[in-house]
Amino acid sequence: MFAPFTRSMTFTLGLFTVVASPDLLAETDPENNALELGATSITAEGLGATTEHTGAYTTGSMSTATRLNLSVKDTPQSISVITRQQMDDFNLNTLTDALRQTTGVTVQHLDSDRAGYSSRGYSINNFQVDGMLNTFGRMKSDADTIIYDRIEVVRGATGLTTGAGDPSATVNMIRKRPTSQWQAKAGVSGASHDNYYSYLDVGGPLAFDGRLRGRTVMAYRDSQSFRDNYALQREVGYGILEADLTDDTVVAVGFDYQNKHVQGTSWGTLPYWNSDGGKARLSRSANMATDWSSWPLKDKTTFASLDHKLSEDWRLKAAYTHRQSDTDGKVYYGGAGFPNPDGSGMTAWTNQMVGTSKMDAVDFNLAGTYTLLGREHELMVGYGESEQRDSSPYQRYSTPEGYETIPDWQDMGGIVKFPDRTTGLKGPHSSKQQKAGYLATRLSLTDRLHAVLGSRYGSWEIESTPVDYDANNQRIPEPKTRQTHNDMWTPYAGLLYDLTPQYTVYASYTDIFNPQDERDASKKYLEPVVGSNYEIGLKGSLLNERLNLATAYFWSTQDNVAELDNAAPPDPVTREQFYKSGGKGNKVQGFEVEVSGEVMPDWNLTAGYTYTHSVNGDKQRNNTDQPMNLLKMSTAYRLPGEWRGLTVGGAVNWQSEFYKFAGRPTGGRNQDGDLITTPTKITQQAYTVVNLMSRYQFDEHVSASINVNNLFDKKYYERVGFYNGVYWGDPRSITLALDWKL
Repeated sequence: MFAPFTRSMTFTLGLFTVVASPDLLAETDPENNALELGATSITAEGLGATTEHTGAYTTGSMSTATRLNLSVKDTPQSISVITRQQMDDFNLNTLTDALRQTTGVTVQHLDSDRAGYSSRGYSINNFQVDGMLNTFGRMKSDADTIIYDRIEVVRGATGLTTGAGDPSATVNMIRKRPTSQWQAKAGVSGASHDNYYSYLDVGGPLAFDGRLRGRTVMAYRDSQSFRDNYALQREVGYGILEADLTDDTVVAVGFDYQNKHVQGTSWGTLPYWNSDGGKARLSRSANMATDWSSWPLKDKTTFASLDHKLSEDWRLKAAYTHRQSDTDGKVYYGGAGFPNPDGSGMTAWTNQMVGTSKMDAVDFNLAGTYTLLGREHELMVGYGESEQRDSSPYQRYSTPEGYETIPDWQDMGGIVKFPDRTTGLKGPHSSKQQKAGYLATRLSLTDRLHAVLGSRYGSWEIESTPVDYDANNQRIPEPKTRQTHNDMWTPYAGLLYDLTPQYTVYASYTDIFNPQDERDASKKYLEPVVGSNYEIGLKGSLLNERLNLATAYFWSTQDNVAELDNAAPPDPVTREQFYKSGGKGNKVQGFEVEVSGEVMPDWNLTAGYTYTHSVNGDKQRNNTDQPMNLLKMSTAYRLPGEWRGLTVGGAVNWQSEFYKFAGRPTGGRNQDGDLITTPTKITQQAYTVVNLMSRYQFDEHVSASINVNNLFDKKYYERVGFYNGVYWGDPRSITLALDWKL
C-alpha cells in the first residue's frame, strides 16, 4: 500500500540532501526581496512576463497573439493566463487540469488517455511551447506542468503566429528559466486513489560570475485510479543551460522528457444503453479494459535559442526545437456493443499502438522600434518552418477466432494479451510541413489611438503514404495522398483606443485558413476551411497592471468545416472515423467577461463567463455536445495578522447542459442478427463542480497544503455520445502536500 509513496519520497529526498547543502544555503541572500528571472526583474511594484515568484494571477506582458511583446490590455484579442502561482495553489499538475480553470475552454476526455479541448465552438489544435509550434495532441494532453512558468491562452483565430487553424484558441506553454540567484524547491504529496507525487526544482548561477546559469526539474508520479484496472506512472525531467556570451547575447540549450506508463487503458467511452434500449447505468469505476491494456508515451524535446541585442531598440531572436514521441502498447477495450446484466453483449476494440512522431521547428525574428511621422512605433518581422513526420511499422491484423468477443465485461481478468502484430516491414507514414514569413507592427497613430497590423505568407503541405504487403511480404503499390497549399496569405488587423490610461476599447480581424486532416469515406482529405474572425471588446488594467479586466463580443464565419459522417462506419481495422464537408455558412458568435489578477493585497482572483452559439449553414445548432455557457472562478486569499501563514481559496466551474444523438437499441435485430438502433439524445444537465484549497506556511522554507477537488462529489458526464457512450467526470479527491524551498 505504501510502496508508491515510499518510491516518491526516496526519489525526492535523495536529491533534497544535495540542494539543501550548507554551500547552497550560504549563497542565498535573504536581504534581497526582488528576484531576477532571466531578463525579467520581479519587484513588488510591477509585473514582467515571468510569473514565478510574483504571487500573481496575471502576467505583465505576452506575445502569443502577435509576436509583439505587449501587455494584456494592449493586445486586441481575448487572453487568459494560468500563472505558476495559480498552478501551485490549485494543484494544476497537468495541462488538462490547467485548461479546466481557463475561461472559455471546455475539456472533454475521449477515453482514459486522450483529452479534447475546445473554445468558441471549435477544437483547439494549435499548441506552442515557448512560442514555437509544437505537436501537442490528445495523447500528450496530460503532460506534467511542473516545468512551465505559465500557460497563455489566446482565444479566437491566431493565424498570424500559428498559420493554419480554427478560430478556437492557441495554447502557449512557457518553460521555466534559470534564475540569477540560487533557488530550490522540493515536495511530496499523496492523494485519493493512491496517487503519489514528488518533485525537485533547483537552479541558479553555475560559473563565470553568474554568466552561466542552469536549472533542473525532476518529478515522479505513481498513481492508481477510481477506474478499475487503471494505473499510471510518469517520470519527468527538464534541464536548461543559459549563458551570457556577451553583454548583448544570450544563448540557451535545454532538454525535457516525459515518460508515461499506463495500465488499464480504455479506448472510447462507456456504453450508455444496454441491449434492450434501457440505460446501462454503469458506475464511475467501470472500465472494460484489461489490466494489461496500455497506451504509453515517451516524449523527448531538445531546444535551443539565441537572443541578441543589436542596439537599444532592436533584438534578433532565433530558436530551434526537435521533438520525438514514441508509443508501443497493446489496447483491449470493450468499446463496441451494448452490455447485458449477465456480462455478455460487448465486443473489444484491439490494436497495437506503436509508432514514432518527430517534429522539427525553426524560427527567426527581428523586433524593435522605429520612428515615422514624428512618432515611435514597433515592428517585428520573421520566418519560421516546422515539419512533423509520423511513422509506424507494418502490422498484420490477425486474431484468434472469437478473441474480440468479451465473455464477461464485468470480469476482464481472464483475457490474455494478444501476440505482437508488428513486423519488420516499413509501415504507413506521413508528413506535414509549414513554411511562412510574417510581420507585425504596432502603430501609434495618436497618443490614444493605436493600430496593430500584421500579415503571414507561406505554404502548407501534408502527405500520407499507405502501405500494404501480400502474403509473401511483397509491397502492394498504393497511391500517396497529398495536400499542398501555396501562397497562403493571412492578414491581421487590430485597432485600439485608450479611453483612459486604464481602459482601452479595441476591434480586431483576421482571416481563417485551415487545411484539414480529416478524410472522407473514400479516404480523401476534405477541402480546407476558409473564413473570417472578428472581435470587439473593452479591456482594463488596474492596480499597476496587477489586475486585468476584459469583455468581448466575437463572431466568425467558416466554410467547409468537417462534420462526422454518420453514414460511414469507422475503419474496421484502424477505427479511423470519416467525415464530410459541412458546406457553407458555419457561424459562431458569443461574448465573454473575465477578471484576473490581484483584487487587493494578498487576494488573487480569476473569474470568467463565456457564451458561445454555433450554427451551420441550415441555421441548425452545431456542437451540441459542448455547453453554450461556461462560468469559471478561482480565488485564493492570504489571511492578515497572526494568521498570515494561512492561505485559503476555492474554485467553481459551472456549465450549461449539452447533448448528442447516439444509436439506442430498439430491441429488434436485422437479418444479420445485429441490433437495430435509432438516434436518441443523451443529455448532461447543467452542473457545478467546487474545489477547495488551503496552505499553511510554517516558515520561509516549509509549507503544507490540502486540496479538495469536486467537494460535493458531483456525478456528471464530461462527454456524451462519443461511440454511443459517455465519459464520467472525476469524483471527489483529496490531496495532502508538503513543500520545501530554499
